[in-house]
Amino acid sequence: MKRTAITSPDWFSKSAIYQINPRTFSEEGTIKAITDEIPFLKELGFRILYLCPIFEEEESLDNRSPRQLTSKTGNPKNPYRMNDYFSIDKEYGTMDDLKELVNKAHDAGMYVLLDLVYAHIGNNADIIKRHPEFVMQNQDGSFVCTEWNFAKIDFNSEGLREYLYCNMVYYISAIDVDGFRCDMGDYVPIDFWNEAKKRILRVKPEAVLINEGDFYHYMETAFDSCYCGAWRESVRNVFCGTSSALALKEVHEIIGLPKGAKLLRDIDNHDTVTDWEERTETVAGHDGMEQILALNYIIDGIPMVYSGNEIACCAKLNMFSNRFYRGDFEYTDRSKINSEASLRRQFVIKELNKLKNNSDALCKGETVWINTEYGDSIVAFKRVLGEQKIIFVGNTKNTSVDIEISEITKNAKCLLSNNCTVNGSTLNFGACGYAVFQITTAE
Repeated sequence: MKRTAITSPDWFSKSAIYQINPRTFSEEGTIKAITDEIPFLKELGFRILYLCPIFEEEESLDNRSPRQLTSKTGNPKNPYRMNDYFSIDKEYGTMDDLKELVNKAHDAGMYVLLDLVYAHIGNNADIIKRHPEFVMQNQDGSFVCTEWNFAKIDFNSEGLREYLYCNMVYYISAIDVDGFRCDMGDYVPIDFWNEAKKRILRVKPEAVLINEGDFYHYMETAFDSCYCGAWRESVRNVFCGTSSALALKEVHEIIGLPKGAKLLRDIDNHDTVTDWEERTETVAGHDGMEQILALNYIIDGIPMVYSGNEIACCAKLNMFSNRFYRGDFEYTDRSKINSEASLRRQFVIKELNKLKNNSDALCKGETVWINTEYGDSIVAFKRVLGEQKIIFVGNTKNTSVDIEISEITKNAKCLLSNNCTVNGSTLNFGACGYAVFQITTAE
C-alpha cells in the first residue's frame, strides 16, 4: 500500500520559499534590514520568508566547527551553535525587531519560518549548565559531540523534550511565526517531531515544518516537506557540464516518496554558498541560473530561492562572515537591483511566483517525463492535472540545438522563455535556453 504524506495548507503548497541568512542578506546584517525589504520581496511575489537562526549564539573560540575554522573569519559565533533558544542574538537585533518583521510580513500577506537547531547545542549554553542531562554524556561526564563539535542533545530526557516543545510553541504563539525549518531533522527522533507538530497545530492550525534531511517517511506524520540533496547536486552537476541531463530524470525517479509528498527544490542555500568554491550564478552563468530556477519552480515540490538569486547576485558569501568578521567574503549588494541581469531576474521571478501561486497543475499535478533524441542535453517534462498541462523544456548545455516536441501545438501558450524561438512544435534553443508552456484547451 502506497504511503501517504500529510496534507499541507494551500499557502505552503502553492508558494516558493525565500531563504534569508541575515548575516549576508545585506551590509547591515540585521532583522530590521530584512523588514525594510519586505515591500520589494512582496512585489516579486514571494509569500514565504525563511530566516536562518537568529537566536542567541554561543560566543567562544573553543569548540568551533571545522567549517567555521576553514572560513578563517575569526568569528567566535556560529549561527548553528545555540546558547539560548528563547533570545535573539544582538548581532541581528531584538525580539521586538522580530515581532515587527513578522507583523509587517503578515500585513503584506506573507508567512515567516524560523530555523530550529535541535540536534546539538553550544557546549557552554546556560540551559545545559543547569540541566546537563539535556545532552548526551560520556562515562567521564564530558559531552558527546556531533561531527560539528557541539554537544549532542539527548532526546531520552523528558525534560529536554518539554523545554524544546515550549520553545516551538512560544514562537508560534507569542511571536506569531508560521512554522519552522528544522536543521538536521533526521538526527531527531520522529516521535519528538510528531508531538511537536501536534502542539504547534493546536495554536496555529496551518503551521508547517520542513525537515533539512532525507528521511522522507517523516513526511507521513510531521513534516510538510524535506530537503533533497540528491536533486540539488544533480542539477549543479548538469549545469556545470559534468553530468548528462538524463541524471535529473534518474534522480527524480529513484527517490521513493509518500504519495503527495513535496520535496524542497533548491540550488543555493547558506551551506552551498559556504562550501562550494564558486557560486552557481558564476559557474552556470546568468542564463543557466535562470533556467535552474525555472526548473525548480516547474518540477513537483516546493521551490526555494536563496537571497540574492532574485537579483542575479554573484557575491562571494560565507555563513560565518558578518559585518564584524568579514574575512575574505562579501555580502549581497542590494544596490545593484537596477543592473540588466538583476532586472531580467526580477521579471523571471515575478512570473514564476505568479505561476506557482495560481497553477493547480504545479501544486497537485503528476510529473511526466518527455523523452527526446537529445536526452544528454535536453530536460523535458510536463505537469498534468486532468486537462491542465504545464510543459517545461530546457537546453542544459552552452551549445545550440533544435528539437521537436509534438505536444507543443497551436493550443500551447508560451508562458516564459529565454534563448528560445518557437516555430510550431519545433523549439530552437540557444545556450541554456528554455521554455515553459501551458496547454490552454483540451485537444
